[in-house]
Amino acid sequence: MSTARSDTAASGDVTAPAPHRFVAHVVEESTNKIHEDDVARRYGFSGALVPGVELFARTTTPLVAAWGAEWLSRGRIDLRFRRPTYDGDELLVEAADGRLTVSDPVGELRCVGLAGLGADRPDLTGYRQVAAPSDPVSDPVVGPLGSVSEAGTVERNDWYLDAIGEPLELYRQEALVHPGLLLRLLNELLMQNVALGPWIHTSSDCRLLDLARLPVRLTAHGRVTGVGRRGRHDEVRYDALVLAGDEPVLQVHHTALYRLGAD
Repeated sequence: MSTARSDTAASGDVTAPAPHRFVAHVVEESTNKIHEDDVARRYGFSGALVPGVELFARTTTPLVAAWGAEWLSRGRIDLRFRRPTYDGDELLVEAADGRLTVSDPVGELRCVGLAGLGADRPDLTGYRQVAAPSDPVSDPVVGPLGSVSEAGTVERNDWYLDAIGEPLELYRQEALVHPGLLLRLLNELLMQNVALGPWIHTSSDCRLLDLARLPVRLTAHGRVTGVGRRGRHDEVRYDALVLAGDEPVLQVHHTALYRLGAD
């Protein structure tokens, strides 16, 4: 993939994101059992995995601290989760020359990716409202996913900011939906369409398209672009578009292991 740097970011005319430390947490409310100790251990992990969406959320903190609402309305982040992260892990986000790393205190990389301002606007054709299935399917197939929608409220946004330990006041001051909460809707898209056991979010390539101001109705349309295997696991790749009201605010290429340890 090409770097997400814009010409402006490359020229040094904008502030470079500063290194940022945070503590990762498992946010309560997840229905995915891989975020519970006993289930995660059965799959060979040391304990409950911190959701990828919450790692994504806190990886955006130094980007928004440096670039503000401009990044939330025309930025890009492509993040891949490389190693398990557990509740209470201390992590360091570093961004330089358009590249992102998230590492632990001994320098092991947990996430890698790209980020920048001024991402090209993606092709948004083909996303449409699709009725949700009456019953989730066992295996996704290439094609449209049933759309999902939820109310975006100040109260829920504030809950999420507190749950992930987001230090930036911008979201509260400007009544802006946190990008992690937008990305959570893509997990809901998968969960509403596919009957899942424990599963793992592995990457998200995101383009932020506009500010999502509260209160607002949030809707996600999606389509499966590929289904395959990664080692012993079944993998799904899907594209999705999130709308705030009628306005596109986030487009994502999302990847997940939807069945673990498949025969």
